[in-house]
Amino acid sequence: MTGACVWFTGLSGSGKSTTAAALVPLIRRRGREVTVLDGDVVRTHLSAGLGFSREDRDTNVRRIGFVASEVVRHGGICVCSVVSPYRATRDEVREMVGEAF
Repeated sequence: MTGACVWFTGLSGSGKSTTAAALVPLIRRRGREVTVLDGDVVRTHLSAGLGFSREDRDTNVRRIGFVASEVVRHGGICVCSVVSPYRATRDEVREMVGEAF
């Protein structure tokens, strides 16, 4: 099966996680499993210790992008909801994930 990544970005409180949560059951109804990567959850576990400087935000986004790219590479679907304010870093993630982004 072909993998895919859906990336929701926006300011804190803009509805990224809510929109992602609404999308997940729609994908599952089509018989696909979904990996959800929520920026706040990832920051608590995978990116613990990072602050909110540009460098730390970029590191967090790149980590989420890497995990998403691995899910996609193995044919999975990944739904990400992340404050990712910098276009250059989003472009890096887009390149990591490839056409499935």
